[in-house]
Amino acid sequence: MQWSKLKSTLESFLCDKLQGRIQLHATVYRKFHDGPSRVWITFDKKEIISASDTTYAVEHTKLYQRMKEERNLEGIPYNTDWDVMLNSKERTNLIEASDNAEEILSSHSIFESYHLYDSFLQYSSLSIDEALKSENIIIRSYSMLDRRVGKRRLKEFNFPKDTHPLVVNFYNIRCEVEGIK
Repeated sequence: MQWSKLKSTLESFLCDKLQGRIQLHATVYRKFHDGPSRVWITFDKKEIISASDTTYAVEHTKLYQRMKEERNLEGIPYNTDWDVMLNSKERTNLIEASDNAEEILSSHSIFESYHLYDSFLQYSSLSIDEALKSENIIIRSYSMLDRRVGKRRLKEFNFPKDTHPLVVNFYNIRCEVEGIK
């Protein structure tokens, strides 16, 4: 789906008081190798979430390298049989370290542009109940701004202590504009 179409679809979900105040942006840096991109959302022209391929790659690499050193992980030993290499315990351990690094970055709201774009594509086809219960932090966060969540429902939210800060931040923005304390 084209970005302009996706953007207008997502902005149509915003509650009345956030129309024009929440804006979605995207850019691709074409002069860089592989054209990394950045997707971000602003509230009253202040950035509230950003997903940059470059930032994500740098942070992921640093964290992944540190995990490899801490866990004393070794590279995948060469073998002429590719199945042996693909099913090696070294490869499994490296993949696990990479996945752990991705989870940590996500918990610190450091995302790749793909994470936002993919979440936005999914969001446009979800019911509000599915969005509010989603395991995807970005989908759940954006649902706080959705017009399909009324004031009464907003007042009923009771977040556990381990709720992602992005969800809480979007909830606070929505409550602020709706005048809910």
